[in-house]
Amino acid sequence: MCIISGKVIKGLHIGKKIGYPTINVETDVVKNIEFGIYICEIKILNHKYKGVVHYGTKTIGTSDPDKIYCEANIFNFNKDVYNKEVEIKLLKKIRDVREFKSEAELKKQIAKDIKITNKYFNAE
Repeated sequence: MCIISGKVIKGLHIGKKIGYPTINVETDVVKNIEFGIYICEIKILNHKYKGVVHYGTKTIGTSDPDKIYCEANIFNFNKDVYNKEVEIKLLKKIRDVREFKSEAELKKQIAKDIKITNKYFNAE
């Protein structure tokens, strides 16, 4: 599968606010990757972690419709990694990107995405 790489930048903290903090990755558009939510492995600070990544347009709130976002929820991770380089290996697409009307709706969907991801890793 594909790899997305870039530098961790500050985001809007929506994920943290709803209980699913993410790292936001500044990256160039990757032409051979469809927008979507993916099961992934994240390499940061010379360690590998499991997680879920959103690659595509913003799903909640106002944003530039042409801007591409890359945000990863890293399982069992709580470190300050701003300005660090990261590699995200996309393993399997879970679903397409879609818009959410509320943070509660987004939170519910993220919980489902994480459940699917945990099943994937537990089946390995």
